[in-house]
Amino acid sequence: LMFTACQNVIAEEDQTGFQTNSWQMKQIYQPSQNQLDREKNGLVMIYDSFTDTQVNQILDQKFSRIQSMMFTRIKQTDTQGVVQKDPESGEDLVIDDGCD
Repeated sequence: LMFTACQNVIAEEDQTGFQTNSWQMKQIYQPSQNQLDREKNGLVMIYDSFTDTQVNQILDQKFSRIQSMMFTRIKQTDTQGVVQKDPESGEDLVIDDGCD
């Protein structure tokens, strides 16, 4: 029997779109042994509102743990890594995850 737990983590960003909340980055890059043990038992962390650049970097660097990560509302960036805006609404463009 496998129990899956989820925890939603919202990315906090400064005006340039880069993450400023060190707690979130610690969850990804410096997890505690307790977190790693929980991940082995089915914990899935849900990270919300990261940029596509951040997600790609995380997936490349933490490939062995991606089964314990979920990313939602990923913000689309341009080639310089700046979050793109919808020209009509002014809101951040979010990559369609195919979930409706």
